[in-house]
Amino acid sequence: MKYRYVSDGMMVNDGIDLPSSIDAVVLDCDGTLVRINRSYNACIIESSGRILSSLLGDVWRDFVDEQMILAFRMSGGFNNDVDTTYACILAALAYNHDHPVAGREGVYGARMFAYEIAKHADSRGIESVEEYLVGIGKADVVSNARAYTGYPGLVGSSMLATLFDELFYGKDLFMKMHGIEPRFNHGKGFIEYDEVVISKESLSTLHEKFYGNVAIVSGRSRIAAEYTLRDLLQYFNINASVFIEDEDKYVKRNGIKMDVVKPNPYALFKSLKAMRVKSALVVGDSIEDLIMARSASRDGYKTYFVGVYGTSIDAEKQKQRFIEMGSDAIIDNVNLLPRLLDV
Repeated sequence: MKYRYVSDGMMVNDGIDLPSSIDAVVLDCDGTLVRINRSYNACIIESSGRILSSLLGDVWRDFVDEQMILAFRMSGGFNNDVDTTYACILAALAYNHDHPVAGREGVYGARMFAYEIAKHADSRGIESVEEYLVGIGKADVVSNARAYTGYPGLVGSSMLATLFDELFYGKDLFMKMHGIEPRFNHGKGFIEYDEVVISKESLSTLHEKFYGNVAIVSGRSRIAAEYTLRDLLQYFNINASVFIEDEDKYVKRNGIKMDVVKPNPYALFKSLKAMRVKSALVVGDSIEDLIMARSASRDGYKTYFVGVYGTSIDAEKQKQRFIEMGSDAIIDNVNLLPRLLDV
């Protein structure tokens, strides 16, 4: 597959012509509008570290690193960071089940095992990880891990979900979101370390170019988006923006059998229908975003995908993955998007 550089940090698939008649732009938030290395990624590391150290000892507190997080995300099935945390915990517990080695040697071996598990993961996410572990005789590990963490339960019933949200949101936002007192964290949350990447100038340009048809389709909650993006939200069509964390909690609380999480195109369809458009540029930093965009090009809709790689844990690896998957265009930074559209 051939790509041509159109400018520093911008590549276009030679087999694709981005039409001038695109009706809207739909942007992911985490890793696209906002750099999350010190917020969501750090929260995954801290949450898994607390649980593993309580089960296996303090040496396991730093078992998870950003390369492991990236390995699972590359599968296209880990847009939900609680899922990613649980997958990393599962890997450690499954390895320790057969190799109860104390010290750094055990941690290193478990990391290698986690990367092996990630290679077998796919867009089904946790389902594919648990399927692999059951297939190699670790069904009891999966069962015990679910029982201990409460996965995939919601905040309040699941220890893992509760711990993660308390650590990420901090006391005040956690109480605002869930209406309950925190158990594990009474201070500030990792959300304070979100770094906004998108500029006001870029958003203003996109808002004008698409006549207000600019929306967010993000795995985070609306509260989290409002807290971090603040006045930048004025440039988005909020009625057409979909915050999947909220959607997912709603369907689970109400016992609705429905998959709303990326890469399922549910959220993207909902956004496009709200804007009453039939074509859109989908911009994101993950394989889930790409798969979602591809899945939405049906039923009269046409979507094009632009991959953002510069905020990734490993930018070069992310760029190459977007090339392998046939992205329509690839940019280093979301602020290059207006220039890409003018090429």
